[in-house]
Amino acid sequence: MEQGERAMVEQRGPAEADVVVAGGGPAGVVLAYLLTRAGLRVVLLEAQKDFNRRFRGDTLAPAVLDYLDELGLADEILRTIPHATARTFEWHTPKKTYTIARYDKTSTKHPYYALIPQALFLPHVVELAAAHPGFTVRMRAKVNKLLHDGTGRVCGVRYVDEEGRHEVRARLVVAADGRNSKVRVLAGARTTELGASLDLLWREFPRRDGDPALSGLQLFGHRLGTIAVLNQVDRWQIGFTIEAGSFPRLRSGGPGAVAEALKASLPWLGDRVDAVEDLGEFTLLPVRITTVDRWYRPGVLLIGDAAHVISPVGGNGINFAICDAAETANQVAGVLLDGGPDADLDAACEQVEQRRRPPVQVEQERQVRIERKSAGRIRAGLDSPAPPLRLIAAVKPLARLFGSLGARSVLAPAAPADVIRRGGGRPA
Repeated sequence: MEQGERAMVEQRGPAEADVVVAGGGPAGVVLAYLLTRAGLRVVLLEAQKDFNRRFRGDTLAPAVLDYLDELGLADEILRTIPHATARTFEWHTPKKTYTIARYDKTSTKHPYYALIPQALFLPHVVELAAAHPGFTVRMRAKVNKLLHDGTGRVCGVRYVDEEGRHEVRARLVVAADGRNSKVRVLAGARTTELGASLDLLWREFPRRDGDPALSGLQLFGHRLGTIAVLNQVDRWQIGFTIEAGSFPRLRSGGPGAVAEALKASLPWLGDRVDAVEDLGEFTLLPVRITTVDRWYRPGVLLIGDAAHVISPVGGNGINFAICDAAETANQVAGVLLDGGPDADLDAACEQVEQRRRPPVQVEQERQVRIERKSAGRIRAGLDSPAPPLRLIAAVKPLARLFGSLGARSVLAPAAPADVIRRGGGRPA
């Protein structure tokens, strides 16, 4: 920044912190909570006015619920936040229901997926963080520059909000600002698209008394694609999976084909579907599966979708994000609390990538395979699951095994370090 420009910067809130977290999604919010709980000074910057994002995955895996339980959070979250639970994963066709996965052997205490709307989960975790004196959150705060010291190391950020421009210096900047990460671009990280074969059409519909109690882990097969139904307490989010690039063709034919598919699969939506006049009322979400060359540069670490875009197929993006946050907190909290040298902080951040990249890579490769096969079945106009899945559904022990393997693909988050578990602080 030029000297004349510096005079224009307004300082608001803390000008210094141990960590700046950019992005208030699951990775950023959980990381901010964990580090603040450990006794660090954390500034969380969220670009939007609230945490009510549309069309975010809500499925917390059994291992993630167990992790939250280790922190003493799971019981309160499950008691106070409206949610649904899924002990099975089902695929419905007009003729048959296939129970493809059973989760009763995935956890002693939480043998299910909890579908907790992020619009409720994220502010709840922020409130928990705010109970600690080191936490600050700034909404509508958009990072537009990384600050560097004399050696070129990142040492903070500049951000803009409704009141002007501000700077906050920190030993570590964490990019948790999603698939279109601004911080990732500013850090010069290179991304690679691994290829995606599907797109998603999303639309909300009001939820009414008498609607079925769907958990969200049900798919409804149709020859045009598969349909997911997410319970958002007072509304439904409908996700229609279509072949990548097919939306213009579908839209040119009007809403009829998609509307008929929804009514055939979800007849109880009835007149709510009839109100759709144009497919432009749906939000098109191109599915992306993206990897980044390196998650870490001196002073800045990428996690969550900023480091690896996970396909929404399977709904595991939130779980991988929380696992990233757990590993990051474990690796960096002690170094920052002790005032360790930059070399130790660098090594801690590199450990995050070394530990988290392998399971992410396995999941992404699996998703690429699943999407290619799914796109082929959509092209063929098939509404049932693939033959191996039908076999699994036919044999209950196989469905139980498949459920356990699927839940374990997330891997359990790293157990919280002692300083996080007990709620720590800086040494006297």
